[in-house]
Amino acid sequence: MNKIIIVSVLLLIISACAPTQVISKMTHQQAIEAMNQDSSIVLVDVRTVEEFATGYVAGSINIPIDDIAATFESQISDKDTQLFIICRSGNRSALASEQLKKMGFTNITDIGGIINWPQPLIQP
Repeated sequence: MNKIIIVSVLLLIISACAPTQVISKMTHQQAIEAMNQDSSIVLVDVRTVEEFATGYVAGSINIPIDDIAATFESQISDKDTQLFIICRSGNRSALASEQLKKMGFTNITDIGGIINWPQPLIQP
């Protein structure tokens, strides 16, 4: 009986020490610099289609937060792809980042809201 308790405690300690994926955060300027240096980064705007149509960051793709579960993997199948997630104010980017983490994506950076983006947005 004591051996079972000891083994159980050890397993709990080991699992608590196991690395967990952390969602990175980054300033807009850091994100711009990273994207300028690495063209493989995928910038995902999780605002609605209507919001995206009012202006978006150059090179971003629009996958609304409500569509992530249904369509994200059909557009980005490699779960190790470096993803930068953006929305309007930062709330949805945080929620979307957590959702993507639960879906098994491993390289997620929440860059917050587009409100204060330091460069001109693309106007369709």
